[in-house]
Amino acid sequence: MKTFIMPLAIMVLCLSACSNNEEIIKFKDKSFANTLHIQKVENNSSSEEVSKMVTDKDKIKEVLSMVEGLKAEEINKDTFMEKLKSQSVYMFAFFQGDGKNTEKGKYAFNILEDGTILFHYDRVDNPGTPLITTDKNKDLLDKMKQKLDLNL
Repeated sequence: MKTFIMPLAIMVLCLSACSNNEEIIKFKDKSFANTLHIQKVENNSSSEEVSKMVTDKDKIKEVLSMVEGLKAEEINKDTFMEKLKSQSVYMFAFFQGDGKNTEKGKYAFNILEDGTILFHYDRVDNPGTPLITTDKNKDLLDKMKQKLDLNL
């Protein structure tokens, strides 16, 4: 009986550890957007001086590649909003079009100053399930700023 219960207990432990709604950020096709709008928000306010539009498709794909592979888990919308308000944040919004009109964004994420990344979408065009990274990625924002020549 012991030989049956031990493997069963190990299998249950493994399955329960894998069922915490953890996801890996991935994209089927990174060419879904041709405009990236970046906005810095400090003390819950922002301005045109701390925003930038990027239309270089290669740079947009590179930014998406930088977050691809990160581990994230579901977060409720109230906690998501609390996190956004808790510290300075860089907002990254991806659009098909020029990003200036009232068109709907295709994808978005925010990087908090502590390296936490909040994803508005669990997949492109699916703004229903916000995600938060399981690890802090402090150097990722610096790499993005350098890649995009951000001085915000």
